[in-house]
Amino acid sequence: MKLVIRAWREAAALAAPIRHAVFVVEQHVPVALELDELDSSAWHALAYLNGVCVGTARLFSTNNVAHIGRMAVLAPCRRQGVGSALLSTLLQYAQNHGLSPIYLNAQIAAIPFYAKFNFIPEAAIFYDAGIPHRTMRLG
Repeated sequence: MKLVIRAWREAAALAAPIRHAVFVVEQHVPVALELDELDSSAWHALAYLNGVCVGTARLFSTNNVAHIGRMAVLAPCRRQGVGSALLSTLLQYAQNHGLSPIYLNAQIAAIPFYAKFNFIPEAAIFYDAGIPHRTMRLG
């Protein structure tokens, strides 16, 4: 597996179709909500298996607070460590750039995944694009 971090102008052609497949097609997120103004200022991790980009996630910061999101792995490539590699890459990037604390908004079904990385749920469940989420902070 190969992982790289790129600005949106370099990552968009690979990341946008993956996010569309996962969020718009699989999860029925409205297409108008999927890409947003944060993409242009975020750093995007791209994961490659056998030379093909199969996963992406992004990190942006506000006042040195890191926010990870838009984690997406193509369905046939799940359960092969791609999501873990993406998250680990972005956590290392945040650490290397002095970004702390680190937050993310996890879909409820993904909370156990993030908990393995020591993320702790905070606050109440909220809905984003009709999907229940909880904010999590790296503990």
